[in-house]
Amino acid sequence: MSVMKLRPILVLALMSALATTPTRSQIVVTFDDLSENGSGAFLQSYQGLTWSNILCNNAILATNLYARTGPPFFTNGLSGDFYGMASASNVAFMAPSCEIDSSGTNFNFFSAYLTGYMNSNLNIEVEGFNGANKIYDTIVVAAATKATLFTFDYLDINRLYFTSWGGQPAFTASGGPGSILDNMEFEFVPEPSSLLLTALALVSLYAVLKRRRFNPRL
Repeated sequence: MSVMKLRPILVLALMSALATTPTRSQIVVTFDDLSENGSGAFLQSYQGLTWSNILCNNAILATNLYARTGPPFFTNGLSGDFYGMASASNVAFMAPSCEIDSSGTNFNFFSAYLTGYMNSNLNIEVEGFNGANKIYDTIVVAAATKATLFTFDYLDINRLYFTSWGGQPAFTASGGPGSILDNMEFEFVPEPSSLLLTALALVSLYAVLKRRRFNPRL
């Protein structure tokens, strides 16, 4: 096949590949689609991710429950659960050390609302890994009485590790270093389509044939 005949085929292949390459789809994890009765339920596999040492809490039910019957852990039943709601009514409670993993496809982590569960001025370190390599590391400071949106833009990772410490008790004398996560925005990194790989192969073939056309000894 001549170089001139190959050129229109190459163009069509590239156009087809671009048309069928999967688009990235950003996901906002609100936890609000989960059923939770106010007592907390550990997350395991959710939204294609694996969650460790992270609970789903219904912030409204938990607030009412502790206000009625619970020991005086909170002021009027309120805590970072309630104030950390970016959307009603569920949030994720994160232990001082916890992580979110993807065992298959890597993902991009864009942003999340973070709140101190019992402490204001809570330090939260957010580390992003690709395999054993730590690619990103950011420390943010979260309040306990309002949800704060933090932007991270961690690209092509497969694990997030959260560590929280410090701050001052916001509701009682004891406090605690846990944190609240809500409306986490991420997307899975799409795999290249087979047509795109075919188009790239044609590009390489076109380059070889073009070189041979001008240098028959190749």
